[in-house]
Amino acid sequence: MKGIKGLILFGFLAFLSSCFEPPEYENSPVATFNSIEFKVTPELADADSLIIYVDFRDGDGDMGLDDSYRSDPYHERNFFYEDLGSENNIKAVGTILQAVNRPPYPTTIPMIVTPPTGKLVTNRTRNKPGFETLPPFSSATVDCQDYTIQYLLIAPAAKNSIDETYAIVDTLRDQSQNEYYLLNDTTYFETNLNHYNILVRFFESNGGPYTEFSWEEELCSTFNGRYPILTDKTNTPLEGTIRYSMVSAGFIPLFSIKNLKLEVTVKDRAFNQSTFTTPEFTLDKIRVN
Repeated sequence: MKGIKGLILFGFLAFLSSCFEPPEYENSPVATFNSIEFKVTPELADADSLIIYVDFRDGDGDMGLDDSYRSDPYHERNFFYEDLGSENNIKAVGTILQAVNRPPYPTTIPMIVTPPTGKLVTNRTRNKPGFETLPPFSSATVDCQDYTIQYLLIAPAAKNSIDETYAIVDTLRDQSQNEYYLLNDTTYFETNLNHYNILVRFFESNGGPYTEFSWEEELCSTFNGRYPILTDKTNTPLEGTIRYSMVSAGFIPLFSIKNLKLEVTVKDRAFNQSTFTTPEFTLDKIRVN
């Protein structure tokens, strides 16, 4: 299964209609199943497409995300501070996406600005009293689960979350000479599901009870994604259909003749959400070519 890693892509197409009568919709979206289809490419090595059509309506039209929504609360990953006495003794911390003009570093880097409740959680934190329940570090899952090695900026307000034991690779300064510490350490993280506005879970069966197939755990991948902003108008009721295409070479090797169901959640920018489950299907029964 590991050989399928990375062969996942997304595609979106929305068919919209605006409501010209006074809206009767709630501001929370309502999403319902329309249809699903499976398209197979001629070459065995090429990726196939599983496409779901989602009907939706929303009272205020705040549907969709673009690249301007990359900072807290839409950031991609939660990092953590030590916080003894809280749940699991750690506290989630969001980031803002900071532009950086310092080659060879990336042009944008996530930055923590929240004042700390304790030190930033890394793979070493598990060795401290009270943090033994943190998962152990594994090089096989680094950057997929639990721990990542990536550039991370620490803003002046958060500087007490680190010390000389952290892997500080540079110190950057703004026009006021405030210091920003650039880390490239092994930090603990969890995916922030608010980064996505469509979530897809797969459930499979060989004739018995359904069990979830986790793309994250099996292949370090996800079919959670984003559909784009659907209107530039504010407080405009919308209804229509979102075409959400999931592309992978893994569908037939993984699921072949298995029964499948998808659980799909659609969210608006205020994080209101609507969830439905598709009818049971097999890939062969929904194949369209």
